[in-house]
Amino acid sequence: MDRIIDVTGGKGGNAFLLLGAKKTALIDCGMAYCASNLIKNIKHVLCKRTLDYICISHSHYDHIGAIPYLKAQWSNSEVLGTEYAKQILNKPNALKLIRSLSMQAAQIYDPDLIVDYDDAMMKVDRIICDGDVLDLGSLSIKVIETRGHTKCSLSFLIDNDTLFPSESTGYMSKSGKIYPAFLTSCSEAIDSIHRCQKLNPQFIISPHFGLVNESDTLSYWENCLLAVKETKEFILRLASQGYDEEQILTEYEKVFRDEQSRLEQPAQAFLLNARSMIKTVLREEVL
Repeated sequence: MDRIIDVTGGKGGNAFLLLGAKKTALIDCGMAYCASNLIKNIKHVLCKRTLDYICISHSHYDHIGAIPYLKAQWSNSEVLGTEYAKQILNKPNALKLIRSLSMQAAQIYDPDLIVDYDDAMMKVDRIICDGDVLDLGSLSIKVIETRGHTKCSLSFLIDNDTLFPSESTGYMSKSGKIYPAFLTSCSEAIDSIHRCQKLNPQFIISPHFGLVNESDTLSYWENCLLAVKETKEFILRLASQGYDEEQILTEYEKVFRDEQSRLEQPAQAFLLNARSMIKTVLREEVL
């Protein structure tokens, strides 16, 4: 763990720097508003070394917002992601949404820190796939496809003992509660949780949280599955009572939009995610 350093620039999205003997890599990079703090933290760790890779777990704004700023600082660094992530970041509407959500997040956390950026720099440079291994020199990153949150979600296994699970498995709040995040497929999210569980990593670095303590690691995957189950059952129960999607969304927000969620996620992002999960559950139930 001494070669995996938390360089997160601010609230809302984590970033971890991996130091290999030959290469360096960043796992996600957080939001746009805190890019300057992120870069400062990275420089402090790297000293005279360069940043070689930026590995993105998926294409959401809170995981990739700082990419343009990083590319401006380290122009030779490569952004690594899936083919689908590359396609998403080529779409003007997606870039527009990323910018909108980034600006909303800045208003919550620190509007004075946001600096404009070039959309052309928000892109995937190299495609990585399930099973690929990135050798940093005495440190390796294995790419694990874990769909469910998005179609481009990836987890990263470091030296076979430390896992960065994608948000498909859920994410741990600062309160310790795990929230589900199966935006594109509930069934694939469950498969992704089981896949990560079978890897049996010694250390888990949960999205939006960081290193999970030892006691929580033992029950982590079961709690991820429980969060999915509770959300799915809640949605199906209301649907069986005749609630339409918008009515379910209203009730979902009342129950699951707790104080901690309000502190950690902008309202638009929460509603977008909740609406997607509702649609996903109802679609898969019909199928």
